[in-house]
Amino acid sequence: MTFGKNFLPGPTGVHPDLLGAMAAPMIAHYGPRMRPFLEEIQPPLRAMFGTSQPVFTVTCSGTGLLEAAIRNAVRERVLVVVTGYFGEYWATIAERCGKEVTRVEVPIGGTLEAEQLAAFLDGPEVDAVAVVHSESSSGALAPLAELAAVVRRRPNVLFLVDGVSSAGGAPIDMDRVGIDFIVTSSQKAMGLPPGLAFGAVSRRMAERAERIEDAGHYFSVTRWVEMAANYQLFESPALPLYWALVAQLRRIEAAGGWEARWERHRRLSARFAEWAAERGLEILARPARRTPTVSVFRTPQNRDGAQVAAALEAQGFLVGRGITPDQGQMIRIGHMGDLEIDHLNELLAALEPLIS
Repeated sequence: MTFGKNFLPGPTGVHPDLLGAMAAPMIAHYGPRMRPFLEEIQPPLRAMFGTSQPVFTVTCSGTGLLEAAIRNAVRERVLVVVTGYFGEYWATIAERCGKEVTRVEVPIGGTLEAEQLAAFLDGPEVDAVAVVHSESSSGALAPLAELAAVVRRRPNVLFLVDGVSSAGGAPIDMDRVGIDFIVTSSQKAMGLPPGLAFGAVSRRMAERAERIEDAGHYFSVTRWVEMAANYQLFESPALPLYWALVAQLRRIEAAGGWEARWERHRRLSARFAEWAAERGLEILARPARRTPTVSVFRTPQNRDGAQVAAALEAQGFLVGRGITPDQGQMIRIGHMGDLEIDHLNELLAALEPLIS
């Protein structure tokens, strides 16, 4: 599978330069040779999230940090916005952590709006609201600023955000918006191999985490923040992934920074939307609420989504299928990481006869 033909919603294709960077030798992660790399990655990672707070990098999947958000922020009850598979995934994690979960369920392709959240928060008290920013099972993008404004009216409620398929591909503005916990993963818009997760917390989230008694050891936000602020790691890291991370952040800076990257993702999304509209294809999310990193559409009634995906794979292209059994007509196209318009046009040319 060549780099420019991977259109999965994750893991994305990895640029050959980054694969080469992973071959660098191992060093002592707790020694003086590691510190310069940890210092170097802080400014661009903070810019990615839009925060002045330390960004911690953890050797685990994004799921680890979703669990950490629950363990470090929720004492008893959390309201989870479920707009698709990954919202339900977070709700399940919370339940398995022994927390009481209030689900707010939204039809696939939709988003929860601010006035709706306000009504739900008039119900039983919760410690936090958990939202998936970019729901990659549907292609919908939650209105973070509007939702955060509602949460901020309640001083004791934290706002937790799953940015796994948005951070790096869309602006987050954590500090300005008022996000208390943000997480993303290496294998999505950052265009890295799987295995690293990135997170940041607000000061008030950090203060609550210090008072939580059952946050655990590995998933302690208090420890992560302390280590990141001092350019240290407390666990044995996946060093090859760190070398790829350093190389990628340098590539992003050389290409115009995060703003240029966000714009490229926006153009990829717009290109697919234009192509789909010309062919009468239904994109699940409405235009004002579409994520710039993943497009999800229904195949025509006489075309099975799984068969379309298989036919594309036979030509060397990888796309995502519907996640749940009732999503057989859905195709999920990830246009994130280091993909360019020319790559997407090549995919669309191959897709054309399969949906006609």
